Amino acid sequence: MKLEIWLDYLSPLCYKQHKSLENLLKKYKFADLEILYRSYEMIPLFKPEKHCSFHTILSKHHMISEEEAKKIIPNISKNVKPVEVFDAHRLSHLAKKESCAFIFNKNLFEAYYVQHKDISNHDVLREIGLASGIGLEPINEVLSSDMYKQQVESNRENAIVKGIFELPYMRIDGKFKMNGFHDVDDLLKLFNHANAQYKATEYCEGENCDRKKAK
Repeated sequence: MKLEIWLDYLSPLCYKQHKSLENLLKKYKFADLEILYRSYEMIPLFKPEKHCSFHTILSKHHMISEEEAKKIIPNISKNVKPVEVFDAHRLSHLAKKESCAFIFNKNLFEAYYVQHKDISNHDVLREIGLASGIGLEPINEVLSSDMYKQQVESNRENAIVKGIFELPYMRIDGKFKMNGFHDVDDLLKLFNHANAQYKATEYCEGENCDRKKAK
């Protein structure tokens, strides 16, 4: 079962969604689960202006008023300030290559929303990368260049082609789409449903084959 996640580190809802996923995986084990992260900057190449807030970013992304945005994230800490996240996204692609994307994203969200660290700072990103199991040399290679720039940009472009315009967004096996925030119970139901569908349509025993019937 493949779970794709489109996220942006500037989205408190994406942090909340990832935390929900973490809690699910603490409670339940899913055989052959593959988690694939996709970069999606809500505001491409965002650079914070003076007095910019998360509510401003969300209002632009969701095309709603700032008052409506405040209802979506009423309890965001004043200690968490919007920062540039393009380098964090680039480093996430290195984490994907190094097969430690889940722990990297967990650590990065934690550093930003819980520890209130500046994830635009390269020293902070090095610290997160090292703690996630990535070597110092490849981290420095990414941060001192424009490596993975194209991947970050193409992830967003491909998402828009697929009709993905709001975060968080998840998809299981390319079929089961999850738009918006889902708590642990919702995720469990969707995972079980997708798993049941996979077993019903992908395995055949003699003439009893749902996949053949579906065709």
